[in-house]
Amino acid sequence: MKVTLFCKYLLTGCIAACGAAHAQAPARILVDPMRPAGMADTGPSRQGAARDSAAGVQVILTSAERKLALIDGKVVPLGGAARGGTLVGLSESGAVLDKDGSRDVLLMHPAIDKKPPLSAARK
Repeated sequence: MKVTLFCKYLLTGCIAACGAAHAQAPARILVDPMRPAGMADTGPSRQGAARDSAAGVQVILTSAERKLALIDGKVVPLGGAARGGTLVGLSESGAVLDKDGSRDVLLMHPAIDKKPPLSAARK
């Protein structure tokens, strides 16, 4: 009986000590390993900055059943409205919007410049 009471007090003390240590531990900032480079942190203090950095095309999904894109943080199906125009085309690298007869191409990775490969003779 005395051993059980001792174990109860010991367990209660350990739980209290762990709780106090957890309460005093500094908050850790979690980093999303899948976040693209150059995107702002989406912590609670930076919600406005996250909306600004989410401009453009983030995701393009094409299948036999549906075609849609994530543009400026909103899901837009093919034929749907986005940025004052209509989504009329999708490819693996971008989306095409029709705005009053003119075409606006939104690229998935606008900062990437494609260069032609070096010829084998030059190597």
